[in-house]
Amino acid sequence: MLIKDIPLDDLHLSDLACPDSFFWPGYIWFWNDLVTEDIIKTQLEDMCVHGAKSVWPFAWPNFRPDFNPTSMEPEYLSNEFLDLFRLVAQHATRLGMRVWLYDEGGWPSGSAFGKVVRENPSLLFKPLERKLIPLTAGESIKVPEDALAVFLVNPDGSKQRLTPGTEITGNKNSVLHVYSQAEYDINAPNIIPYPDHLKPIATESFIRHTHEAYKAVASEYFGDTIPLAFTDEPRLCNCPWTDDAKEDFERQFGYDLTDHLPAIFDTDSSDGANVRVDYFDWWSRRYADTFFGGIKDWCHSNSLLSAGHLGGEDSTSGSRVHGYGHILRVLREFDIPSVDTIWRQLFPGELTMIDHSWAGNASKIPSAVNHHFPKFASSVAHQKELKWAATESFCVYGSGITPAQMKWVTDFQYVRGINLMTMGGYSTSTRDYYMGGQRPNAGPGNPMWKYSDLYHSCTARLSYIMSLGKPDIDIAVYLPIRDMWAAGPDMQAIELSHDQLAKTLLQCQCDFDVIDDDILENKSTQIADGTLAVGPMRYQTIILARTDWISEASKATLERFRESGGRVLQVDGGYNCEDTVELQQLPGLLQPVVDISPANPMIRACKRTTPTGSIYLVTNEGTTGTSTEITFEEPITPVQIDPETGACWKVSDARIENGRCVMPLIMDFAGSCILWFSDSEVDITQQPAIPGDEVLNLNTGWSCKRVREYRIGEHDFEVADISEEAVNITLGDWSTTFGDGFSGDAQYCVEFDCDEALLETAAALDLGDVHCACEVSINGKSLGRKSWPPYCFPLAGTLRNGSNYLAVTITNTMANQFVTGDLQDRWPDNVIGPYHSIALGLEKDSMASGLAGPVRLRNGKHPIWR
Repeated sequence: MLIKDIPLDDLHLSDLACPDSFFWPGYIWFWNDLVTEDIIKTQLEDMCVHGAKSVWPFAWPNFRPDFNPTSMEPEYLSNEFLDLFRLVAQHATRLGMRVWLYDEGGWPSGSAFGKVVRENPSLLFKPLERKLIPLTAGESIKVPEDALAVFLVNPDGSKQRLTPGTEITGNKNSVLHVYSQAEYDINAPNIIPYPDHLKPIATESFIRHTHEAYKAVASEYFGDTIPLAFTDEPRLCNCPWTDDAKEDFERQFGYDLTDHLPAIFDTDSSDGANVRVDYFDWWSRRYADTFFGGIKDWCHSNSLLSAGHLGGEDSTSGSRVHGYGHILRVLREFDIPSVDTIWRQLFPGELTMIDHSWAGNASKIPSAVNHHFPKFASSVAHQKELKWAATESFCVYGSGITPAQMKWVTDFQYVRGINLMTMGGYSTSTRDYYMGGQRPNAGPGNPMWKYSDLYHSCTARLSYIMSLGKPDIDIAVYLPIRDMWAAGPDMQAIELSHDQLAKTLLQCQCDFDVIDDDILENKSTQIADGTLAVGPMRYQTIILARTDWISEASKATLERFRESGGRVLQVDGGYNCEDTVELQQLPGLLQPVVDISPANPMIRACKRTTPTGSIYLVTNEGTTGTSTEITFEEPITPVQIDPETGACWKVSDARIENGRCVMPLIMDFAGSCILWFSDSEVDITQQPAIPGDEVLNLNTGWSCKRVREYRIGEHDFEVADISEEAVNITLGDWSTTFGDGFSGDAQYCVEFDCDEALLETAAALDLGDVHCACEVSINGKSLGRKSWPPYCFPLAGTLRNGSNYLAVTITNTMANQFVTGDLQDRWPDNVIGPYHSIALGLEKDSMASGLAGPVRLRNGKHPIWR
C-alpha cells in the first residue's frame, strides 16, 4: 500500500489488529562490515519475525577512522553497494516491510561522504572565525588584506575598524580582532569535508550524489516499500558564512554586517544583541530554504516523503549552539519532522550526571533531562497538517535498557505528539570491538531480542492510533527563539523561564503546541473570534514566559488576537506586563485535557478527535505506580483500547456525573491508557480482571537454574544453553546465586497446593517485581510472556485441585556482561569508540536481575489497569 493511501480518517479495528508495517518501529540497520545478499536476507527476516518491520540501511563507511573505525564493504555509493540496496527493497517487498532511504554515509547528512567537496572544492563550508592578536605598546603591524574585517579593540573596550593593508601601531594591552573564513585542507587524512549548504549548488550536488543514485536502482519502490528519505543531523557549525553573505544580508536588513562582526562573537554581552538576532534570522532562514527545502522538493518530485532530525534539539537553546539556527523553521521543511533521543536524555527519574571517560578526558553526560523537546516536531506536524512526527530513540541508551524503560520513553514522547518510532540499532556485524559500539545491540546476541515483538506490536498500534484524526489542543506556548539568538547575560534565565512554563502546563495535564515569531508574523495565520488559526489548529490561549526579544510584528499579532477575544497570558513578565500571571496560578486559569483527583503532577494526557469520537492517551511518568480518579469532558462511557493486544472493552467502572465521565485510574510504572469515546459500534471483548486481594502467597519454596547464557565472547556475542541442577533460591536479585556477570535466562520453579476454595477465587498470578522480562507456565500450560509491569497473568483453566507446578523463566539484559567484562581492556579508546564509555556508565545502574516478587495468587477486580 502506498503511504498516501493508508486510511487515517477514523479508527478501524482491522487496522488496529495489525497496523501497516509503516507503523511498526523501524530499526537503524548499521552496515558496519561486509554486507552480502545472504546477510541482507537473513537479517531482514530476523527483524521481520520480531516485529521490526521498517529498516534504515545505514551506510557506515569509515567516516570516523580516528575513533569509530568500521570495515563496511562494498564501498559506499559504489555500483555494488547500490545493487545491495536494491536487494534490500526486493526482499523487504516480499516480507511486507518498509525501507527508509538514509541519505548519507555516516552523519551528518549533506556531504555524500565527502564527495560533494572533493568533486568541487569551491563548495567547502568555511565558517566565520575570529583570531585575536595581542599587541604591545609601539608594535607595528600590517592589517591583513584578505580578512572580512579587522578591528582594533582597546583596553577600555572601544573598537575601531581598520582598513585592510594599512599599518598600525598598537597601544598597551590592545588586541587586533581579525575576522575571516576558516580554511581547511580537504585532503587532510581522516577529514570528511563538509559543504556550504547556504549555496544551492551544494545541495544540488549532494542530491545528485546520493538521492539520484538510489533513484537509479530503486525508483520503482519509491512511495511504497520505500516511503521516505531521511536526513540525519545536518548542521552548519557556528558561525556560518558564505560567499555572498555580506551582500545578501544587506539586501534583507539594510546594513553592512561586516561592520558588526564583533557582536556575533561577544555573546556574553548585551551589546550587539540586535545584530545577533538579525544574523541568526538571516542564515537560519537561508539554510532552511536552500538545504532542507531543496531536499523536500526533490522528494516530492519522486514520490517520497522528506523526514529527518537535527542534533541537540533536546534543549530550548539548542538552536543557537548546534548549527541549524532555528529548530521550528528547519522542521517545517520536513514532511515528517523528527527528534533524536540518545544516551538517556529521556529516562525515568530525576536528572543525573553520568561519568564518561574517553581518550584520557573525563566528562559528565546528563541523563533524564526530560525536556519537552518532542513538542518541537509534533507542533510543526500539527500546524502544517502533517500526518506524522517521528523520533529516533535509544541509540547509546546502553544494553541495560529494559522494555519497561523503553515503553516509558515511548509514552513520554507519544503523549507529547510523536506518533512514529524509529530506533537504534541492529548491526550487520557485532564481531570484536563492534560488540561495544552503539548499544543496545538488537538481534540474536541480545537476551531481550526474543521479547522485542511485544514492544514492537504495542508501539505499532500506538503509532496507528495516535495518527488518527487531529490533535485537540487550544493552548500555544511562545518559543523565545529570538532571545536565544540575542544571547547575552539573561539568556539562561529566559530559557529556564520557558522550560518551567512548559513543565508546569504538562504537570497539570494542559496540552499545548509551540509557536514562534514565524507563526505570528505569517500572513496565513488568521485571527477571528478569539482564535489564532494556524493551519488546522485553533488556539484560544497563548502563553509567554519571559521574553525580551519578541518581534514587533509578533506583538502586533498578539494584540489583534487579544482584541478579538483571545487570551494572552505572560509568566515572568514580558513585553506587556499587564497580562502577567504567576506560574502557580496557571492551573486555575486553564482547562486541562482531563481532571485528576487527587492532583498528580506525573500524569500526562493528550486528546485527538476523529469524525466519530475522541481518543485520549493518558500516561504515568512517575517511577512507581499510581492510583487516582480521572474525569473526562465526555458524556458517554468509553471503550478502552489495549495496544499490547488490540483488544477493546467497555470500561465497567466508568460512571456519568453531570454530563462528564468519571472513572478510577490505576497505572503501574510505565503504564498508559488509551480510551475511545464514540457511539460507533465495535466488537468488544470482556474487560479483563485485574489483580485484587491476595489469596495465596508464593514467596518461599523456590528453586532456580540457569538455562541459557549470553556472553561477550572472544570475537562475538555467544549464546549457549546450560544444563545444570536447580538450587534453592530466595526471591530477589539472582546475583547472590549466579554472580554479577550472568546475563541470560534462568528458570524459577515452585510447587503449591490448591483446594476447591482457592480454585474458585484465584483469578490472577502476580509476580511482583521482575528484572526484567518473563515467560510463565503452570502445569505445563503457557500463561504467556511479559516485559513490563504489571507482571500479571490470568489463571483461567490452568490450576488444578491438589499439587500445581509454576515455572517462571526470567531474562535480564546484557548490562551484567558489559559491566563485569573486560571489553574495554581489549581495544584502545580510539577503536572501541566513545559510545562504549557512555553506555558503560549507564549500564552500571542496570544490573538488577531475577524474580524479586512478591509472588501471589490474587482474586480479580475491574478498574482500568494499564
